[in-house]
Amino acid sequence: MAIIKVFPNSPTAIQDAVASANEGDVILVHKGIYHENVRIQSDKNNIRIVAKQKRRTVLDGRRVLLEAFILDGVAGVEIDGFKIKNYILSGIRIMNGKSHRILENEISEIRGIKGKVKPFGIIINQSVGNLLMRNKIKRIGSVKKGSGIQLSSSMGNWIVGNQLLNNSLCGIEVDLGFHNAIVGNRISGNKSEGITISESNNTLILENMLNHNSKNGVFARSTNNFIIDSKIKDNHGNGLIFTLNNNMAFNNEIKNNHQSGIAILSDFNDIQCNKVEKNKNNGLFIHAPHTANFVFENRFKSNKPQNIKDQGTNNNIVQNNRD
Repeated sequence: MAIIKVFPNSPTAIQDAVASANEGDVILVHKGIYHENVRIQSDKNNIRIVAKQKRRTVLDGRRVLLEAFILDGVAGVEIDGFKIKNYILSGIRIMNGKSHRILENEISEIRGIKGKVKPFGIIINQSVGNLLMRNKIKRIGSVKKGSGIQLSSSMGNWIVGNQLLNNSLCGIEVDLGFHNAIVGNRISGNKSEGITISESNNTLILENMLNHNSKNGVFARSTNNFIIDSKIKDNHGNGLIFTLNNNMAFNNEIKNNHQSGIAILSDFNDIQCNKVEKNKNNGLFIHAPHTANFVFENRFKSNKPQNIKDQGTNNNIVQNNRD
């Protein structure tokens, strides 16, 4: 295992180090500003690209380069501690890969191409088993185009302890995947949903803070999703909305949302042990004609106009505390 030191003395300094690296090598990038697109392909498995001083090593696309890092058909790459800004399409793109670790980077000002391309801070496509942890992703996109993180057609990924702030669309988008986990993130001030899940089953959403997003805190258009131990507050839409069957909300604090605390437009969901307070369009709203939802041991307090509004049929509402 070699340590390859990189300094900002060439327009391809990091890319040259990648070209010379062997499996297991560490590319140690010293502080400074780099204007590069770095592509890592299938013959470069298990290398580590690490900023020597976290977030003082800057990749700046100058609004002309497309992406800072592209991981294409490769496995086991680590990208750690960079500040990434002013790219067009994304900060980091992972395609057809697995087992990458994207750690403690700050990504901002990814603007897209007007009218054509929606940008992302980090995008993962057709990939498996990646970890995105303690990244700060903010101000992605412009005017309803641009999300912090997108998982597309991917499985078994972990999004842990990140900050998704003030992005032009969603904090996190999950599309056409399954068995992903979103844990312990702060998702705030995004111009659409905090988290949106579409056709992506078996997603764990655990211990997140979702507040002040312009639409819903969590919008789940999938089955077997589990929203647990999260704080969902002050969002301009619903705190949480389920539009497909067999989801669970357990032990969340859902408060001060401008629409319903929890909106149900599907069947066979479990709503248990949540604290639902001061929401503006009912604490829990089960829309017609939905049935067989189980609402058990929740605390509802001071929701307007009702704590529970059930327009469906044969829903089981049992042992809830309504103040």
